Amino acid sequence: MTTEEIIKRAFELGEAIANSEEIVQLKEMQERLTSDQQAYDLVVRYQDARNQINHKLEDGLLVTKEEESHLDIMEQRLNNNQLVQQLIQAQEKFDNLMQAVYFAMNQAVFGGDCSAGCDSCGGHCM
Repeated sequence: MTTEEIIKRAFELGEAIANSEEIVQLKEMQERLTSDQQAYDLVVRYQDARNQINHKLEDGLLVTKEEESHLDIMEQRLNNNQLVQQLIQAQEKFDNLMQAVYFAMNQAVFGGDCSAGCDSCGGHCM
């Protein structure tokens, strides 16, 4: 098989993934989250707080108990927001799909034995 043929098949795989239920659901949840001002603001405030703490740590500065507490509260709010949780679930499903695709490609390239079952790849091996 030529390099051109392999690239063509890779593009076809990319198109199949782009049309998969997992990516469609993920994009839908991302759109819903960005259109929900309260949920979107919550995510942005959490990311800002997380980034501030990360920058302090990178600079060798101490993070105060108040900053840790604030981040914990923001995390709890995220965990209690149904829309955020639905987005996280959709992201996990997409991540699982991509891991299964990578695993299947790795098995095809380097070989592998699924005779003992497919638990290691989530049941996606053939």
